[in-house]
Amino acid sequence: MKQENTKIALPILILLGLASSLYLTIVYKDTLGERDTFRMAMGLIDSITSNKPLGSAMLYGRDISFAYFALLDFFTPIFKTNLALIIPFMNYINALSAILMVLPFFFLVKRYWGTSVALLANILLMFIPAWRATSQYGHPMTEAILFMFIGLALIGYRSFLTSMRLGWKRLILLDILIIAVFALCLMFRLDAILMFPLIPACLLLDNFPFKKIVSTSILYSFFPLIVFKVMQSQLPYIDENSNGIFAQLLLWNNPARYVDNLLRGNLLFIWGLNPLVCLIFLISCIYLLYKRHRYSDLFFVLPTVLLNYIFWLPNPFPARHFIYISPVVAISIAIFLSDVFPTIKSFVKNNRNTGVTLAVILIFSVFISYKYSYSVPLSKKYSYAVRQLGNELQQLEPKDQPIFVVGDTIPAVVQMQLMSKDIKVEYKKTNILTDDDIKAQEKSAFKSEPIYISVIVVENKKNKFICYFQGWKAKINEIKRFLREKDEYNQGYLVLNILEKDAKKIDIEPSSLSNRFNILKL
Repeated sequence: MKQENTKIALPILILLGLASSLYLTIVYKDTLGERDTFRMAMGLIDSITSNKPLGSAMLYGRDISFAYFALLDFFTPIFKTNLALIIPFMNYINALSAILMVLPFFFLVKRYWGTSVALLANILLMFIPAWRATSQYGHPMTEAILFMFIGLALIGYRSFLTSMRLGWKRLILLDILIIAVFALCLMFRLDAILMFPLIPACLLLDNFPFKKIVSTSILYSFFPLIVFKVMQSQLPYIDENSNGIFAQLLLWNNPARYVDNLLRGNLLFIWGLNPLVCLIFLISCIYLLYKRHRYSDLFFVLPTVLLNYIFWLPNPFPARHFIYISPVVAISIAIFLSDVFPTIKSFVKNNRNTGVTLAVILIFSVFISYKYSYSVPLSKKYSYAVRQLGNELQQLEPKDQPIFVVGDTIPAVVQMQLMSKDIKVEYKKTNILTDDDIKAQEKSAFKSEPIYISVIVVENKKNKFICYFQGWKAKINEIKRFLREKDEYNQGYLVLNILEKDAKKIDIEPSSLSNRFNILKL
């Protein structure tokens, strides 16, 4: 037994060392990597400065990720001393979650496929772009996956205890723990329910009879949802116009969007996995189907992949949306490579020159494929550049009229919040439709609730700023239409700060937007 524990401890320590070296090296230190995360930070800062724990209307995605905000709220006494600490805390929580993922992932894979597959699957997961990129900055999807795989590992442990016949009391306590862990998974990110097909898949791998698989799957799926709803009902009431989950589904999963995003969605799916990884994954699925004849292995992989593919295809950006399939893709490829490795080893031994040539081609293919893979949506250079706008706006001398700001304003507003606790921030929805919604309303027979253009109203002690919510290059025509149709904002001062992805400023003539502004050059 002691020797067995030593055999397990060594690979785990190696994997934890590799994971720590990778994730702690690439993690963003003092900025964020995605606009959605900046929106979360904006709401968190507002909840702290307004003294409304989990009660700020600015908390983006609070109702589907409230455990994430509750975790961050735990550190409020620290944040109150220095708001700037919020960003590194968010980022390092994600990096730590990615490191800890090694443990449940290893034990789950080891139980069903052995130590070598568990080692390989862990290493592969570290280099799948959607997983690796999201580990670099704060986002609750990573924590949701961690809790999902803790729950799956506990299911395997429960099956082991059942075979040991250790008594029903211990099993009931373990059932309660499993339900609690899956509930936490949903409370960190509700759409993590897209991974729930893995629950019956694990039970099938443990050779449970069909009726037991169904009843146990219902137990581990239904009760976590009840816990989620009960906990959600305890959140502070926010007086805002919330569209609700069904309206959001109708909006983002509208049939018209499947057609519009078919090409883009498939490209992002491939980039999220890496083109080469995607190809090997496809080969591994064919292998599992025709060579291993282990349909339980295939059932573990395909339902989760297909469900996520179908769900996210109409709303594919960023490719981080496909993160939930990263672990099962890593497992499928690891099973395949582990099985074919003896054949490859024998071939290389007997054909050294050919083997070396193939190795060089493989290495070259890996480097090329990562050039066309998903990376963090906002590079560090770009993230710092858009936050610099916040510094400049905060330092402006008092003006006698509001200042209309066009640019990537969400990171800039967060920067202003970090500079002063006296900043007042409010989302304001206008009555002007977005360009995307106009197209959607024209194309689709399923009419979702309209999406109106929002602005962020920011006030400090010197000025009032009207920040266009999505003021980047692709939105220029929408901005022009907005200013034509919304007279109340088409006056005062204009700050124009639209950047390319490499953080270079785009030269746009202010008069092309409107000739009624006084131009402020920063």
